[in-house]
Amino acid sequence: MESTIRPLYGGMVELLVPQSMTDVSDHRPVPDHQEVFSDGLTDQSLIVEVVELANEVREKGKREAALWHFKDLARANEATEATVSYVDTAFREHMLSALTPESSVTLLHGIQRVAKHRDDVSAANEVLICLCEATLPEHDTEILVTMNTPLRVSEGSSQFGQIQAPLTEEERERRAAQAVEDFKKIASSLKVADYRLFGG
Repeated sequence: MESTIRPLYGGMVELLVPQSMTDVSDHRPVPDHQEVFSDGLTDQSLIVEVVELANEVREKGKREAALWHFKDLARANEATEATVSYVDTAFREHMLSALTPESSVTLLHGIQRVAKHRDDVSAANEVLICLCEATLPEHDTEILVTMNTPLRVSEGSSQFGQIQAPLTEEERERRAAQAVEDFKKIASSLKVADYRLFGG
């Protein structure tokens, strides 16, 4: 993965972003709390969100909080299936830059079946979801980093034949493994350069 450190939120956050991805805000409006990048050839996307740490999330514990975000994303995506395959609640030790003393970082990945845009649910695509939840309790804040990697494009999907997608099971397994390794590098690069972003 060829990538470069990108300044986000006016330089207050830094993150490794694949060079194949472009800034979506150059083409359409993106909410202020988000930074969104996408690869037009593969439809792989990377989303960063800064959100308030809700009490219901704080009380769940690391693993359950990450699972809650995965399920919440599945609801937002109107996923017909959502299965978690891996959760690492101790990913903080892999971070290249220290966060706050009370911070925690959880890494998760799983599969969701999601219909693109207005496609029928019968044309849902298989998408690998990699999610990093960085919790900063001192600032009542979470930073969520999510990468979506299409692994199987339904023949009924509007994307069929429009993006580069794996054709065989071997190719899908290889792309999934590569995406997971790439995401670990991306997540570990997360750096808060200026904590005034959170109002402190």
